[in-house]
Amino acid sequence: MRWVSLRTIEPNRILARHILDERGRVLLARGVTLTPHWVDRLLALGISSVCIEDDRTDDIEPAEPITPEMRQRVLAATYDTLTELASPPSPHRIRPSRVRGRLRPLVEEIIAQLRDLGQVGQHFGNVYLTDGELYHHSVNVTLYALGLGIGLRLSHDDLVNLGLGTLLHDVGKLRVPKSILKKPGRLTDEEYETVKLHTVYGYELLQETGELASASTIIALHHHERIDGSGYPHGRVGADTHLFARIAAVADVYEALTANRVYRPGYLPHDAYEMLLAGNGTLFDSRVIETFIRTIAVYPVGMTVRLSNGFKGVVVHSTGRQTHRPVVRLLEGPTGEPVQPPVDLDLAKELSVAIVGCEV
Repeated sequence: MRWVSLRTIEPNRILARHILDERGRVLLARGVTLTPHWVDRLLALGISSVCIEDDRTDDIEPAEPITPEMRQRVLAATYDTLTELASPPSPHRIRPSRVRGRLRPLVEEIIAQLRDLGQVGQHFGNVYLTDGELYHHSVNVTLYALGLGIGLRLSHDDLVNLGLGTLLHDVGKLRVPKSILKKPGRLTDEEYETVKLHTVYGYELLQETGELASASTIIALHHHERIDGSGYPHGRVGADTHLFARIAAVADVYEALTANRVYRPGYLPHDAYEMLLAGNGTLFDSRVIETFIRTIAVYPVGMTVRLSNGFKGVVVHSTGRQTHRPVVRLLEGPTGEPVQPPVDLDLAKELSVAIVGCEV
């Protein structure tokens, strides 16, 4: 199987992975034939790429960072918790004591699955509804952050607190008018100042629970702080920002860059990767960035990519530190002719060839 762009997909391909809504419910089940009708519907919902069956890549299994069943449960719990925390007080509002009890077991399961995975960075940036992006974003940021935390050798308890904080880091956005968050054009200065308040709103909401560790709640407040003091809401410098917030900052930016937004399509993974590297030591913690380079696979298994020699292929795997130069199975030549039989090309050895684009 492989990931392809819905904008260039061949007619009537078979969906290989479920597409989930913001609550973790199956929106479109694997095995469905992607007719032009379904392609148009998915594009209208803000979904840009899907995983399809392909007999040339039967041996390639795009590894999810967590199992599909796990993602469904985490999405559902995240949706319920965020919406209940941000709702007006009522007899039905979630009790503070339920937040940690609901989410901690899930975070511990995520940690266990990520430890088994080895390298994080699978394809989970783009397959979600535009209206549900907050919830998918929260889960994806948590996966990246926990992958970084494992790479940084954090203790189990620290990983749990990091995971709880990142799952809830954007809860304050539910207090920001949707008309501003969904605005397709450039925000006015006043609107931008309103958006920035989500950090304070979120921190206050999490503080109200009274049961989350300060290391978890501080992520909501400081995940937009930057090492050079240019971030918000407090302009903190360097290590004045908690390590968990510095980890969340990198995870949050990378996920946001590679995901589609109402105001722009997602950046290609290697472009987002370069943007993070450009901020190494100025915007972002150097130790976190170095861990990102070592542990996050820029081109996930199963992604369809275009090469500088004109060929198109699918990522088979990447190893070592050169995650930006994976092994690619060549499927099409420069003029669209099929490569028969498909050939695997190791870009870590073929240095004259590079990835110049991908289907997302």
